[in-house]
Amino acid sequence: MRPFFHPTEADLALYARLARSLRVLPPSSLFRHLGTEGQHLALLGDRAPWIWARVMRRARGRWPDLPTDGRVAGDGTVLNSVPERIVYEAVRPIVPTDMALDHEPPLGGAPPWHFADFALRHGARVVHVEVVGACGRDRVTRNALEVRLLAEFDRRLEHYRRCRLPAPEAWFLDDLVDPDHLRQRFLAIAGHLRAGGGA
Repeated sequence: MRPFFHPTEADLALYARLARSLRVLPPSSLFRHLGTEGQHLALLGDRAPWIWARVMRRARGRWPDLPTDGRVAGDGTVLNSVPERIVYEAVRPIVPTDMALDHEPPLGGAPPWHFADFALRHGARVVHVEVVGACGRDRVTRNALEVRLLAEFDRRLEHYRRCRLPAPEAWFLDDLVDPDHLRQRFLAIAGHLRAGGGA
């Protein structure tokens, strides 16, 4: 196998740094949103699943203390996807004591039933958060799965409109690479709720 299809030392160091920041082994799609530094890893991830599995194996062999992969958070909560887990790991420790973070709360309305990814509740008021694991804010998709995931997100947005619910906060892949920014946005939502915002 040509060296191009193997991660470099810089690739592995970047992978480990992002994994520690996110508290989960990152999917290859995130590296598209790290500019030139993540370009080679993004290309490896787009090649074949076994090539990306080798990246994960090598990083884990080098740094056995890296976080786990998959949808199960550090506290045992099972999320629907790794992007959802990234959000959960970032914001769960900072949920204000007078608020609650709900996972998959129902949105109401007639069947077919729809559920938000998350909701932050303060008393009777709520702000919904949708995690768009298909693409960045530019809505550029790379494969059939991402096209399907983006279409599902658009169907949920239509459900919000149909039920006259406020539009949710939408967090895309390019938001997820910066957990500090996610936390700032989350605390801004909390402030909005305290000021009487939300539904």
